[in-house]
Amino acid sequence: MLEALAITHLLQNCKELSAFCSQNGWIINESIHYEIIERQPDNLLIYVTFLESIMEGSGCQCDQKSCYGRLRLKINEPGEIIGLELA
Repeated sequence: MLEALAITHLLQNCKELSAFCSQNGWIINESIHYEIIERQPDNLLIYVTFLESIMEGSGCQCDQKSCYGRLRLKINEPGEIIGLELA
């Protein structure tokens, strides 16, 4: 079984989450949360939420937007994540 820490680490370092950003901002890693909504022998479907930091032209944070989406994590026989895709 996958450890929650491994999934969190993957989400904090994957580029796929940026597809859910609405303002081309930065993902606030500490705000990333997920819920497993479907389990299959070779994949997990997860629902992810996070905050996107919106910056002004001056470089100051002006807002935060809630973002969300679904990802499918591909799992190999030993139970390791071998890939992910938008779902």
